[in-house]
Amino acid sequence: MVQSDAVDATDALDATMSWVAGHAIEDQDVEMSSEPRWSTAEHTAEAVIRDAAKRLKDAIRQHRSDAIDGVLALPEAEAIISLSDDDGFIALHHAVLADDGATLTKLLAFGNARQQALCEDANGRIALHHAARLGNTRLGGMLLAIPSSAERLLACDHHGMGALQFACSAGYTPMVDMLLKSGATAEQLRMQNHSGWNAIMFAVAGYRMGILTRLLAADRNGQQLMAAKHDGYTVLMIASAIGHLLAVKHLVKAGYLEKQLLAVNEDRRNALMLASMHGAKPVVDQLLGAGFRDEQLAMQDRDKFNAMGLAVRAGYVSLYKRQRGPALQ
Repeated sequence: MVQSDAVDATDALDATMSWVAGHAIEDQDVEMSSEPRWSTAEHTAEAVIRDAAKRLKDAIRQHRSDAIDGVLALPEAEAIISLSDDDGFIALHHAVLADDGATLTKLLAFGNARQQALCEDANGRIALHHAARLGNTRLGGMLLAIPSSAERLLACDHHGMGALQFACSAGYTPMVDMLLKSGATAEQLRMQNHSGWNAIMFAVAGYRMGILTRLLAADRNGQQLMAAKHDGYTVLMIASAIGHLLAVKHLVKAGYLEKQLLAVNEDRRNALMLASMHGAKPVVDQLLGAGFRDEQLAMQDRDKFNAMGLAVRAGYVSLYKRQRGPALQ
């Protein structure tokens, strides 16, 4: 009797364990049959898009139009052209860098053209920035033809550089012309990078006289002339420091003389002092002849040196030999 009861209890325990194990397996089957199956499908779709994006990038670089058309004909084309690579480039960036106008036209035919044109790479640069850096007015014009061009004209990369600054720095005069005529001119001229450089400063530092004259002609209120870098240098100070006489002549002719000639940098030095320190005699004569002569000569820097004192200290003793006036007595 005792043995029979023990057998019954064992059978019951086995049955219970079997039931629990069965339900645990069922629960496990439910979990294993739901999420992993959905995740695998999603992963596969993403992998397909990434593979297609890579093939498209390679095809653009190699100018293989048939391969490009094949990718762009896929149902996932809009997602493919919007996917960036490790450098942050999307297909639009690659088309500009490859000077591929035909592919650029096809990419901009998609409904997300405006989003593509504003897509930033790893350096914060949009496609128009690359066109400006390369001086490619043909592709730049196509990018600016998209509605709301001002948002691209005024876009900055991670260093605060805009398309006009890139074009001026590289010396691409036709690109500068196109950008200035595309709108938001005053805002473009006002733009300064993270060090305070604006477009006209790049033009002067690079001896780009054709670009300098265009920038001055586009400026209605002298905002470029009064702008200063973080160290206080204005464009006239830059031109004076490097002895760029022709630029100094153009800048002085542009007007706003008191503000230009008497402005000081963080060391409290004006343009005349900077020209004097570098022995730029023609620039010194030009600045003194522009006006506010005594005021320029009387100004002192943080170390209490005036322009003549700085010239003497730098070894240019004869720089002011022929100058006369109360400030030199």
